[in-house]
Amino acid sequence: MMVAECPRCRAAVSLLEGRPIVGSAGVELWHPVCWEARGEPLPGAEPVQIAIAPVVRERQLRIPALLAVVSVLVLGGAAIAMREARARPPVAALVVAQLADSTAIDIRSEIAARESMPARPVPVDLETRFPMPVDHDVPLDDLYPSLCDWVHPVAASAELYPEQASRHFGAERHGVMRTECGAGHCGIDLDGPRGRPVLAVAAGRLVRVEHDEMGADGRSGRYVRIQHDDGTLTSYMHLDDIADGLEVGGHVEAGQMVGTLGATAVYSAPPHLHFSLELPNHPEERGDISDTHYVDPAPFLARATIAPLFEHRHPIKPAF
Repeated sequence: MMVAECPRCRAAVSLLEGRPIVGSAGVELWHPVCWEARGEPLPGAEPVQIAIAPVVRERQLRIPALLAVVSVLVLGGAAIAMREARARPPVAALVVAQLADSTAIDIRSEIAARESMPARPVPVDLETRFPMPVDHDVPLDDLYPSLCDWVHPVAASAELYPEQASRHFGAERHGVMRTECGAGHCGIDLDGPRGRPVLAVAAGRLVRVEHDEMGADGRSGRYVRIQHDDGTLTSYMHLDDIADGLEVGGHVEAGQMVGTLGATAVYSAPPHLHFSLELPNHPEERGDISDTHYVDPAPFLARATIAPLFEHRHPIKPAF
């Protein structure tokens, strides 16, 4: 309950007992008897005797005055609150700021301490992924110079090397019994649109030109086999078409078209080029030899140059 000091007698007076008066100094709370005798001097040092009777008329007069005081107090408090609100940020902003300074930081720290972030794969270029193989400590491209500076066998290819594991050298294949080929796949399947030119990776001589749609073994389809000057052999299988004028014994240049990418003798896969690389067991042998062993062409494809689409060149016929 609000208690104030009577301006006349300086004794305590409560809001319910006193008489609120709005003056020049603000709201004053008087004893009713002091207010009635406000023009008379105080009697010596005698204490002021306050007699308050429950008069109905006084209570009726007191209620409007009480409401006036409450209104003044409420309005004054509201004005002060508005001034303070202008000087400080909104409550929501304060809450957010406090959370950001304390709780949120603690939560983030706790999460960071418990959370196990997955390791991001470090990008590795193909040449690092596929280092140059060696034979008796000698890099293969030193032993066989035709392996250097290949032209990629698929013109305008979108990839040097396929990412799909089933297309890699050594992937599982049924019915292939070559120990050097892992689970059976003795080459790499290179993707591309059907009809895309297939190119010789290096200069060499044609030792096989297979026009039969199924190929001699029923699996290779139409294909071309090239023996390069150092005895290495590359094969290009499942061709839809073989380039005009190609004949056994003819010479091809690096990047020369030998056929088009297709799907001959392909039963359950999209069109692709099966590309393989063989090294001779006896480097001096020449021709369509079988005494060879397959090697993964990935290191040499990783270092190849992808050729753009261009006009086809015809092969050079052998001289007799």
